[in-house]
Amino acid sequence: MTPGAAPDATRAKLLAAAAEEIVARGYTAASLSRTAERIGLTKGAFSRHFPTKDDLVEAIIAEAADRGPGLLRAAQDAFPASPLRACIYAVGEISAAGRTDPVLAASLLLVQDPAIDARRVAPLRRMVADVLRVPLTAAVAEEGYVLTLPVEDAVQFLVVLLTGILSSARFADDFGPEHEVLSVQAALAGLGVADAGEVVADVIRRLGA
Repeated sequence: MTPGAAPDATRAKLLAAAAEEIVARGYTAASLSRTAERIGLTKGAFSRHFPTKDDLVEAIIAEAADRGPGLLRAAQDAFPASPLRACIYAVGEISAAGRTDPVLAASLLLVQDPAIDARRVAPLRRMVADVLRVPLTAAVAEEGYVLTLPVEDAVQFLVVLLTGILSSARFADDFGPEHEVLSVQAALAGLGVADAGEVVADVIRRLGA
């Protein structure tokens, strides 16, 4: 076992438990005691690692933000010849992870929580923007797409779109996968992408592969 492996594994276990507690109850209702119970620890033992909920928030956001390079690589690998499709693949990738990855799901909820100071969740917003910015910039430079907004504004637009999709999927009973597809397609069309339907269809096929 390499030095630090056990502490890293313990930290990952603690963060996963905390993330599950936040996803289940929300930040305000989440408690260190219930989080500790999820993995068979006392609150005191858990608190030695993360003394406060604020410490947990910072750790969860940092852990989620570290996923950025992997998300970008996966998107670029999925569509090496089409940066625009890679960008939308990243949107779908993050959306899917927001449902299956407890740490990323919790961090995306924290970004939307008015009880959390926006500065504390800024690293996650930067990560998402960075993941989308790289392929979107290449889509303009290499594929010749002419957007109705400057790239940076388009990136922020897509970040807001993604946040809205995740919020609607969690809290609106009448918002299903088909609405997510329509939302992304409409957003692309609004950005001036003439083949928005084709782009989204290609991404859906690749995500489902």
